[in-house]
Amino acid sequence: MDDFYDTDIGVQTSDILVLPSAFLGTLWTELQSLGNDNTRKIMFKCGHTVGVNLSVNYAGMGSEDLDMVLNQAWAEAGLGHLFVLDTNVEKVIVKVENLLEIGIIGKEHNCDFTSGCLAGVLEGLLQQPYSVAEDMVGEDERVFTFEKK
Repeated sequence: MDDFYDTDIGVQTSDILVLPSAFLGTLWTELQSLGNDNTRKIMFKCGHTVGVNLSVNYAGMGSEDLDMVLNQAWAEAGLGHLFVLDTNVEKVIVKVENLLEIGIIGKEHNCDFTSGCLAGVLEGLLQQPYSVAEDMVGEDERVFTFEKK
């Protein structure tokens, strides 16, 4: 990562912070322990911020091969294996297997950080906000449907 830290000027030149997966668990646990009704919303917004930042490197690639671009951007997140089921710009459907978030917070909970991250990537790439619906389809996988707002 040559561009991460510029020793000549002594500053960080990248705005990506890599955190251990335990951070996601700590964030979720602390929000739960506060009894905050906004836990899901906060997790989504945190994921969304990550997704928007991930999309920056791919924004100029256009939407012709959205499947490839989504997979490249998503690979950086490391939150699971992404399979794009439908790449219509109006309605994007993806399946994510081996979800890190499920392993951390449990399969009975929604994957709000993951859905936020995916929504952020899409919004960053396509410059359009999306709503998201999550379907629990397996022990460690989810299907997310994103519709243009």
